[in-house]
Amino acid sequence: MLGPSMKKMTWIQNAIDRKVAEVSSEKRILSIALAKAASQRSLLLTENEIQQLSSAILSAEDGALEIDLDPLCVLGATESDRQVNLQALVDDITKSLPEVMDDVISAVTEAIPEALASVARIFSDHMSEHLIEHMAELKLAHEVRSKAVHRIWGDVFDQLDFLRHLALEWGHHAQDLQSGPYKQPNTAFALNRLVGRAYEIVGEIVALTKAGYADGALARWRSLHELCVISMFIAKQPDRCAEMYLAHHQIEELRLLEIDRASGTDNDRDRDRDRFVAHLRRQKVQLTSKYGSAFGGDLGWASIELGRARTTFRELESLVGLDILRRGYQRANSTVHGGALATLTRISVEVSGADSTVVPAAYGCEVAAHYTTASLSMLVAELCLTTENADLITMSIVMQNHASKICEQIAKAQRGMSAQTPRAKILMRKASQRQSASERSKTRGMRRGVRAQGTK
Repeated sequence: MLGPSMKKMTWIQNAIDRKVAEVSSEKRILSIALAKAASQRSLLLTENEIQQLSSAILSAEDGALEIDLDPLCVLGATESDRQVNLQALVDDITKSLPEVMDDVISAVTEAIPEALASVARIFSDHMSEHLIEHMAELKLAHEVRSKAVHRIWGDVFDQLDFLRHLALEWGHHAQDLQSGPYKQPNTAFALNRLVGRAYEIVGEIVALTKAGYADGALARWRSLHELCVISMFIAKQPDRCAEMYLAHHQIEELRLLEIDRASGTDNDRDRDRDRFVAHLRRQKVQLTSKYGSAFGGDLGWASIELGRARTTFRELESLVGLDILRRGYQRANSTVHGGALATLTRISVEVSGADSTVVPAAYGCEVAAHYTTASLSMLVAELCLTTENADLITMSIVMQNHASKICEQIAKAQRGMSAQTPRAKILMRKASQRQSASERSKTRGMRRGVRAQGTK
C-alpha cells in the first residue's frame, strides 16, 4: 500500500543524515563562529558578508584570503584597519569554537525530530492519497475473516442473537404483569434497566464473535456476568435493596469526578460543575446517614443489605450460585486487564489455549457464546422462580430449550473443527506417521516370512 519506494525504509535514515549534515557542515560551523566573534567585537556584519567570509576562509590557500567585499567599511576605514580586524576575527574563531559546538549539538538534536516530522508528513500525505484503496483492502480482509468465522459459527451466533430477544421480551412481559420480583416498584425498575443492558451487551458479543474477535467478546461477557450476578441478587432481596442500588449511582458519579480532580484531568471546571460536585457530596452525606457508612464504599448497597462493612463481587457471585462460571470470569479478567495468558494465547474451552500467532480467526469464538448462553438462561430461570404466571413460565422453558439447542450446536461445530486446530493437526500427522511406519514394518515382516518359507 505504501508503494515500493515507501517500503525501503533506508530513505528515512538518509533524510535524517542529510538534515544532520546540513546543520553540522563546516561552513555552517564557521559562519556561527564568525558571527559570535563579530558580535564580541561589535562588528555589524550582514548574513551575506559572514557567508562570503566563511567561503573565503575555507578556500584559503597558504594562509592567503581572497575576499570580494567592496567596500569592507564595517571592518575598518583603511586597508590596514581592515586587515587587523579581519585577522582578529580569524583568531577569535578558535576561542569561540567550544561554545559554537554546543550550539551545533543543540541544532543536531532539534534537526532529528524535524526530519522525522517531515518524513511523517510524507507518509501521511501518501496514505491520504491512497486512502480509498487502503480501506478497500482492509474491508476485504475483514470480510474474509468474517466469512471464515461464519462458516463454522454462523448458526450459533444467529441463535444467540435470537436468545437475547427472547430474554428482553420475557423482561417486558414480566414487568407488564408485575409478576414475581417485578411486583416491587424499585426492583421492577432496576431489573428492567439491567435486562435492557444485558440485551445490549449480548448484541455487542454477537457482533464481536461474528467478526472473529473472540477475546473481545469474552471481555464483554465479563460485564454480562457481573450484570447477571447483580440482577439475581437484587431479585432475591426486599425492594429496599433495589432502592439502594439505584441511589448508589450518585456515589459512583462522585467518585469519578473526584478521581478527575485528583489526577489533574479535570480541565473543564466551572461554577456549574463545582456546584454539581458539592451537590453530590451533600447527597453522599445524606445517603450514608440514611443507610449506613458502608453505603459509601464499592457495592455499598449490597454491604448494607447483607449487614456487612464490606462486600466483594465474588461473595455476591457465590450467594446467587453463579460461581460455577468463575473459571470463565477469571479468564475474562486476564483478557480485560492485559494478563500474559490472554496476550500469549487465544481463548478456548479446552484446558489450555493455543498460540495466538498460528490459530485461525474462528478459534475460541465459541467460548463467549457458550458463557453468554449460560448467563442469559440462568438469569431468566432465576427471575422466574417466584412467579406463578403460566405465560412467563412457558417463555422461560422455551428459553431453556433454545439455550440447550445452542449448546448442542456449539458441541457439533467443535467436533467439526476439532481437526483444524494446530495441536490436532500435529497429532493427526504423528498418528499418520506411526501408521505408515507400522505398515512398513508389517510389510517387511511378511517379506521375511515369504523368504523363509522359500528357503525351506
